[in-house]
Amino acid sequence: SMIDEFNRTNEWGITVQGESQGGYGDLYKNIVAGIPAHQLPSMAVAYQNQAATYAGQGVLVALDPYVNSPKWGYTEEELNDFFPIALAADYLPQFDARYGWPPYKSMEVMYYNEDWLKELGYDGPPETWDEFAEMACAAAENPFSGATGEGQSYGYVYSIDASRFATFVFSRGGNIINKDGTEYVFNGPEGLEALNFLKDLVDRGCAREQTERYGDQSDFGAGLSLFTIGSISGLPYYKNAVDEGAGFSWSVNPPPHTTPKPRLNIYGASQSIFVSSPEEQLAAWIFIKWMSEPEQQAQWASGTGYFPTRQSAADLLSDYFEEHPIYKKAFTFMSMDYGIESPVAGYDECRSAISEMLTSVLGGADTESELNATVEACNEYLQEAAPQ
Repeated sequence: SMIDEFNRTNEWGITVQGESQGGYGDLYKNIVAGIPAHQLPSMAVAYQNQAATYAGQGVLVALDPYVNSPKWGYTEEELNDFFPIALAADYLPQFDARYGWPPYKSMEVMYYNEDWLKELGYDGPPETWDEFAEMACAAAENPFSGATGEGQSYGYVYSIDASRFATFVFSRGGNIINKDGTEYVFNGPEGLEALNFLKDLVDRGCAREQTERYGDQSDFGAGLSLFTIGSISGLPYYKNAVDEGAGFSWSVNPPPHTTPKPRLNIYGASQSIFVSSPEEQLAAWIFIKWMSEPEQQAQWASGTGYFPTRQSAADLLSDYFEEHPIYKKAFTFMSMDYGIESPVAGYDECRSAISEMLTSVLGGADTESELNATVEACNEYLQEAAPQ
């Protein structure tokens, strides 16, 4: 494994012991439970909102001194090799500091059936949300000739997810939270537009919610859904769904947008260091920095399907790019404009509230009142979880 390689080759005699704790959610619960007795790892993978929770408890180390250290940190040239989103995402506004370092990223993309689009008379994927709606409704009325699945055709089969909602808001120029992390703002015109847009597609029979977990992938693969929107980490699963399903030509694109250029939702967990001895903290940083070297990033990316956070890692992925042309195309989106979900404590609870809002609105509830009530609830979570 990569940990074994680091243990074998590092010149300081540092030994890292890796421990799996299940998924991100399980790991988060275990760490929160270990905080009172300070039974904590040296370092862990954490989403930014989770890191904010740990930082608020005083158990996490700010990484800025390590990043800027003349001996252990990065030169300006090396920092410029990281994509802007990679460095921006781990800045926690509640603490005015960086509490994570980004070894990889994922992003939300639009998956589309190229053959079906051609049958419908379109020569490419939609760039705007109006084009998306037009094509989606055309697909609902004109099933794909190569479909292998049973059932009704739809333009867009979706999953209920807060990151999906954020993607819809970012692509319209809006944000989920304000810049200094003090207030949720997704009930502005962009959030309302996003909700009404999706509701309208559902009401017109052009879109529907998936009926089972990963149903958006399987319906897409069977030729029953023209579009889906989801994480790039799903690429291998989409490939399998299409190969085992309707076997059509497909690709990905940035989600449609009303902004002049695409504005994406690029996200991913980072590596954070817990308070221990200065020696142990430095050892953890040395390992994190090693994991962020282009060679390790390229190895990790080709093994997991996530994106490296450094441009120079791309030079080492030429063989992988050749074998995975859709991944190669999507990687070019890493330098596009982006929104950042919510790097604040309490966002987990807000995500659940956003999912409930989507379910209510798409089930017929009033859009504006649901949106305002959800922002109000999220702002309460924000206040409750704010660092004291």
